[in-house]
Amino acid sequence: MYRTMRDEHSDESGYDAAEVERAAEDLRVGIIDDDALTLAALRSVVNGMAPRHGTVVIWTSRSGDEAVDLCVDRRSRPDVVLVDMNMDGVDGGMVCQRIRHFSDRIVIYGMTAHSLRRYEHVTRRFGAQALLDKADVQGLQRCLADCAAGRTYIQQGFSSPGQAYRLLTVPGAVNATSLELSPRETEVLDWTIEGLTAREVAARMALSEATVKTHLRHAIRKLGVGNKLQLIRAWTQFRSAR
Repeated sequence: MYRTMRDEHSDESGYDAAEVERAAEDLRVGIIDDDALTLAALRSVVNGMAPRHGTVVIWTSRSGDEAVDLCVDRRSRPDVVLVDMNMDGVDGGMVCQRIRHFSDRIVIYGMTAHSLRRYEHVTRRFGAQALLDKADVQGLQRCLADCAAGRTYIQQGFSSPGQAYRLLTVPGAVNATSLELSPRETEVLDWTIEGLTAREVAARMALSEATVKTHLRHAIRKLGVGNKLQLIRAWTQFRSAR
C-alpha cells in the first residue's frame, strides 16, 4: 500500500501523477507548508502510517496558491489537507477559506508551531475541522487514523466540512466571505467585540498596534460603518445571528 512519494520524476511541488493514480484506495493527503524541512518531516510521518492505516501523501507544496490549485484539480484532490497557518504570502487562513469555498468534502486541518490560541479563531472561521500543534505527532496520527477509518476528527467548536462549506457559500447567508473581510481582519474583529483594546489584540495576535488599527480601518470601510463603535455593534450583531 505504501509507496515513496518523491522520486526522480517528481516535480518541485512534490506532486507525482503516477502516485496519485495508485493511491485511489488510500487516504490521500496533501501538505502545505513554506518550510521544506517541515514538509519532509510531515510526509515521513504520514507515509509511515501507511502499512496500518493506508495513508499516502500525494503532494506537498510550499505555495498556498499552488496548493489551492492542486485541491481544485480532481486528479490531485486530496481527502485531507494539512495547512500551515503561518505562511508567507497567502496565509493559512486564506488557504483554508479558498479550499473550503469550493469543497464540502475535503477535510482541512490547520497546523502551527506557535500558540494554538493565536490561530484558533481564523482556523475555525474559515472552514477547517481542527487546529493541531505541529509538535503533537501522535495527535496528528490519531486524526489521520480516524479519517482513514471513516470517522472524521472534528475538534470541539469546529464544524464538519459540509457545515463549514454551507456557512461560507449558501446564497444570501451573511458571512465573512461575502463581507470581503480577510482572515486577519475577521480575527481582529472577533477579539475586539470581546472587549480587547487594540494594544491587547496586538499582543494576542503578535502584531503591532498600528497593524491592528489598520485592520480595523479596513473593516470599517468594508462594512460601510462610520466609526469603531458602529463597527463593534455591527460585528456583534453579525456574530449573534450565526
